[in-house]
Amino acid sequence: MTSKGPSALPLALITKITKAKPTKAQLASSKLPTVKTPLPLAEWPAFDRTAWLKAKAPADIFDNPHRGNDWAPASWRKAEVGYGRWLRWLTLHYPDQLALPPAERLTEGLLRGWHATLAATLAPMSQLSLVEDVTRAMSILAPKLKPSSPLTRMHANLRASAAPSRNKRERLVMADVLRDLGRDMMTEALTINSWSDRRRAVAFRDGLAISLLVYRPFRLKNFASLRIGHELVQSAGKWHLVLPREDTKNNRPHEARFPKALLGDLATYLDRFRPILLAGEAGCTPSGTDALWVSETGSAWESGAHSRRIANITEARLNRRIPPHWFRDVAATTIAVEAPRNIADAHLVLGHATPQTTQKHYIQAETLQAGAKFQAAMLERLTENHTLSTKEAK
Repeated sequence: MTSKGPSALPLALITKITKAKPTKAQLASSKLPTVKTPLPLAEWPAFDRTAWLKAKAPADIFDNPHRGNDWAPASWRKAEVGYGRWLRWLTLHYPDQLALPPAERLTEGLLRGWHATLAATLAPMSQLSLVEDVTRAMSILAPKLKPSSPLTRMHANLRASAAPSRNKRERLVMADVLRDLGRDMMTEALTINSWSDRRRAVAFRDGLAISLLVYRPFRLKNFASLRIGHELVQSAGKWHLVLPREDTKNNRPHEARFPKALLGDLATYLDRFRPILLAGEAGCTPSGTDALWVSETGSAWESGAHSRRIANITEARLNRRIPPHWFRDVAATTIAVEAPRNIADAHLVLGHATPQTTQKHYIQAETLQAGAKFQAAMLERLTENHTLSTKEAK
């Protein structure tokens, strides 16, 4: 009888016998795919995979233009993952459907079943985002999909009904509140002598990050990955923030001057506090990273940690949890409220391709202003009535 090697045994039995932690490869192989696990591109049906790779290939001068021509790499990746999750669901429940062309799988019955699975695990806005990914993918794989198709109707209905599970509006503040918070944190780092050098460096970094996000509300991925000499460059004695087209969501390059109000703070951070962070903790080997934002361990500050840190700070000090991406809403809403004549240019600050994306903030700001005016008018009317009643009583 041939004995089986350890690799053929179940993972739980391997761990029990060897008393060793399973490797990452063993852990990965032990997990069964779920509907949340996208089907890798290499496992897509042949038609889907071939059409997708052809669309992603560099365009020839005589090729017919298609919608994906102006997609950024991140947009391609997002659509690929979303469509992969749709294919995974089909693989798990209706594998025979994979033999059909992409458009023929989009029946009302199948989409209804898929949506039921999504609704059981995802918030409404997350459901919408995933359906949008599949819709974008179908613009490549089935460009002649009819407007009356089940997927198009499903997408339209979700767009009309989906609402954020968290009330963002109640938690937003005006930009000057966040600006003052960042300034206060940098001042504390410079003036509280009882703090250690490391604590001062962390506080100053956090304050500068919050302040810069107020003036330049980049998307978190771009903001967290700023590098000295790459996205943060100095030319003729002036600092500039430069994002190449392949790093932006709208596939367009973006350039802006470093805010004049923060130039002194940037110099202080680069000369005094960033070197402290680069040294890392005791026993750490400095990484020598060129990242602008450096973690307490001396490495580049990851976007996930960056987001949690800023959200935790705003919650602790403002009693409102405001993650970095919401700074973009803060910027647009502040412009709409304080300088509505400039709302048409707000999309340039936010890096939106068109003003239409920014318009929702203007509508929100108008609603807020109208509500405030109505409340003030009612209060004035009630005060007048109370005064008249008091006089009549006398």
